[in-house]
Amino acid sequence: MKSYNWGIIGPGKIAQKFATALPIAGNARLAAIASRDKTRADGFAALHPVDRIYDDYAALASDPAIDAVYIATPHGFHAEHAMLCLQQGKAVLCEKPMALSARQVTEMTQASNQHNAFLMEAMWTRFIPLMDKIMTLHADGVIGSLRYIRADFGFAAPFNPEGRLYNMRLGGGSLLDIGIYPLFLCLQLLGIPDTITASGHLAETGADIVCHALLGYNDGRSAVISSNLTCQTSLTAEIAGTAAQIRIPTPWYKNDRLSLLIPGQDEQLIQVEPMINGFEYQIREVQRCLALGLTQSPLLPHSFTLAMAETMDAIRRQLGVRYPTE
Repeated sequence: MKSYNWGIIGPGKIAQKFATALPIAGNARLAAIASRDKTRADGFAALHPVDRIYDDYAALASDPAIDAVYIATPHGFHAEHAMLCLQQGKAVLCEKPMALSARQVTEMTQASNQHNAFLMEAMWTRFIPLMDKIMTLHADGVIGSLRYIRADFGFAAPFNPEGRLYNMRLGGGSLLDIGIYPLFLCLQLLGIPDTITASGHLAETGADIVCHALLGYNDGRSAVISSNLTCQTSLTAEIAGTAAQIRIPTPWYKNDRLSLLIPGQDEQLIQVEPMINGFEYQIREVQRCLALGLTQSPLLPHSFTLAMAETMDAIRRQLGVRYPTE
């Protein structure tokens, strides 16, 4: 099988995890790292051996030896840096959220189509064994007709107006950073909501530090999601249907077990394949798609990423959150 040469733009904490996952995924190797801070790039290379170090993102994007690029810069730069690569025909795995707005996501998917270049949002939870099991239980009718989902993600983040969680230029806010996980779960299983009711609280920088959203469906289905940067929350999720309920313990978005509760029966504890890193599954999906000549993943298509972005736009409008690019 072909071995894929990966490049990384942005040697931050998330890039460290991604680089560690490459050899686990198989048929993948780190070939290049790009950073505008050479000291950071050198430090990254000391931990993760790499062929080439670039101090210019465009140089990595135009490197003919690179098959795919992982965008790991702050949210506010995802669109800009992904476009550099797509315009060179490079496959792109862009860290979630794909971009700050649905408008930017649309521009990115248009570039993917125009340049025949693969593009996928790095929503890694979509590809882990736990999610496969949940979708199988749902498809097989084990939980009956799905009626309700609740999921949360929150932790206490010290206030730093220049940090990526609070700085609007960097794409700060709880919804785009961690609220996207509960939202993903709901849209994956329930689809696009008919109504959205959101409330929350903003930091002095304009970033949402608390976000709650009720997603409603005309047939009576519903979902409740929350994200919070002021306190630790349960990090649990529940998925309820007419025949059974699924409960996912802490941390629900990267777990390898769940409980199935069927009325009148003992609780069933279900263990799935334990993860080593977690990112290996999305890397394998990208490489599978590249081997098939695809420009998007059928498991996480552009249309789904756009739907998530449009839903987050709608939630942000109700909270009063605006980014400098809007």
